[in-house]
Amino acid sequence: MTRQERSARPGEAKQPVSRHEPLSFTINDAAAKPIVGRLMEFVAERHLQPGDRLPSERELAERLGSGRNAVREALATLASLRIVEAKPQSGIYLREIQRQSSFEALVMLSRLGREPTLSEISETMEIRAVLERTAIELACARRDDADLAAFDRILEETQGIIDRKGNIADADTAFHLALVSAAHNAILLRLLNAFYELTLPRRRLCLARLRCANAQHRQHKEIVAAVAARDPARAIKLIYDHIALVRSYWRPGLSGRSRRILRSGGGPAQAD
Repeated sequence: MTRQERSARPGEAKQPVSRHEPLSFTINDAAAKPIVGRLMEFVAERHLQPGDRLPSERELAERLGSGRNAVREALATLASLRIVEAKPQSGIYLREIQRQSSFEALVMLSRLGREPTLSEISETMEIRAVLERTAIELACARRDDADLAAFDRILEETQGIIDRKGNIADADTAFHLALVSAAHNAILLRLLNAFYELTLPRRRLCLARLRCANAQHRQHKEIVAAVAARDPARAIKLIYDHIALVRSYWRPGLSGRSRRILRSGGGPAQAD
């Protein structure tokens, strides 16, 4: 019997993985979403540089074959992410993305198909390591029975997916969100959720391989044992080992088959 089964009352609904709803960086306007991606493609194709002025809304609408309202919504989204800047009586200008845009912009652009650069990947993993070290240290001190029950449920679900030769990427995300949730710090959860969104496409690719899925699952079980034992020294070592494995997902080169898997959102696990 798992900790979850021991703690649940008869007829009681399953507890959610997290007490806090993590932020999801998405574009709410359905019409604006594809236009944002096409706008960024336009910027790249025209080799526009920071400080360059974009065409007017009317001209962009004509070039992209879209309505002006959709273009206006897309520009507003890019402005909110500090990718472009509207100057009164002048126009819309491209900002210095590396220095002036937000991390949310990096996540959103990745979801729209823009591959993060190698430097962005390296720097992202550095910051993730710092945040996850803090999260797991807090989790060792603050975790409660509900957190342990959530770990049990996710590990059990992950094993079931592996047995069915499925892709555990979504279960992997759920595990990390549960781990950070056990730190009982809502801001930390929101911050790290962005990192998990950014790495999801590559995790889907790696976790399509059974060897990779099994290695992840084994590490997750070891991390849970350390948190359950309130052993921060071991937990920190394990999370650093885990991040080292995650770094291996970000290979500079991708085969044609790998790109197809990424575009399709992952696939069933393949034997090595």
